[in-house]
Amino acid sequence: MKMDWSKTKTIFILVFLVLDIYLSCQLYFKYVKNQYEVIGSPTAEQSLKAANITFVDLPKGKAKRPYISAEEKVFTAKDLKKLKNQQAEIVNGQKLSSVFDKPVKLGTKIKTDQLEAVIQENMLYGSRYKLWNYDKDLNQAVFYETYNGKMIFNNKNAKLTVYLNDRNEIISYDQTYLTNIKIYREEEETLSAVKAVEALYKKGTLKPNSKVTKAELGYYTRVPELQVLVPTWHFTVKHGNETEQLFINAFEGQVNEMENAQ
Repeated sequence: MKMDWSKTKTIFILVFLVLDIYLSCQLYFKYVKNQYEVIGSPTAEQSLKAANITFVDLPKGKAKRPYISAEEKVFTAKDLKKLKNQQAEIVNGQKLSSVFDKPVKLGTKIKTDQLEAVIQENMLYGSRYKLWNYDKDLNQAVFYETYNGKMIFNNKNAKLTVYLNDRNEIISYDQTYLTNIKIYREEEETLSAVKAVEALYKKGTLKPNSKVTKAELGYYTRVPELQVLVPTWHFTVKHGNETEQLFINAFEGQVNEMENAQ
C-alpha cells in the first residue's frame, strides 16, 4: 500500500506541474498576443491619416452625458400675452407663428450674435435657442433649442425659424419648443470625438480625402414619438466642393441620417 500511495502522490505532483506549466504558457501567449495587437493596431489618428482625412482641433478626451426625455410644449393664450409688438397665433397647439408689427432691423451684414440678441429679446425662451444655419438665398435663419448649452439637432419640435426680407429685416417667425426636459437614463461615457470620426469612416459615411471643419456634442432624437434624446456627435465635413452634416450616436456609434427636421 505504501508503494502504491507513493506512486499516486508522484503522479499527482507531475500532473499539477504539467497543468501549471500549461496555464503559464497560455497566459504568456495571451499576453504576447495582446501586446502585439496593441503595437500592431493603428490608432484612430493613424487610420484617418492613411485615408487623408484631416480635421480641426477636435475636443479632447471623453465626456459623460445622460439620455434625456422631453415633452412638446402646448402654447396657450397666456403665452401670447407675453409677446410685444407682434401678432402671434397658435397653430395646432404646439406651434407658434408670429408676424412683427414693424420689421426688426439687423444691418447690412447678418451676424450670429445680432440674430441671437433679437431672439432673446422678442421671443419666448429665446435664450435657450442656438443658431444652426443662416440661408441667405432663402432669407431665413434656423435655430434649435439647447439643453445645458448643447444643441438638440434636427428636431422639428425644438425649432425656431426666423424669416427676413430683402433688407435684412426680421418680419416673422415660427416656433416650437420642448419642455419638461429631464434625465431619462444616468450618465454614460461617450465616444471621444476622434473615435467618432473614425467610426464614421469605418462605416463608409465619411469619405477619404475629407476635412472635418467643425465638431460638437449635442442631442438627437432617438425615439421621436416619445422625445427620448441621446448624446450625439455632429461633424461638419468638406469633401471637394461639397459640405455635409454628419451625426453619430455618441454611445453606440450608430449613424443618424440628416433629413428634414424630425
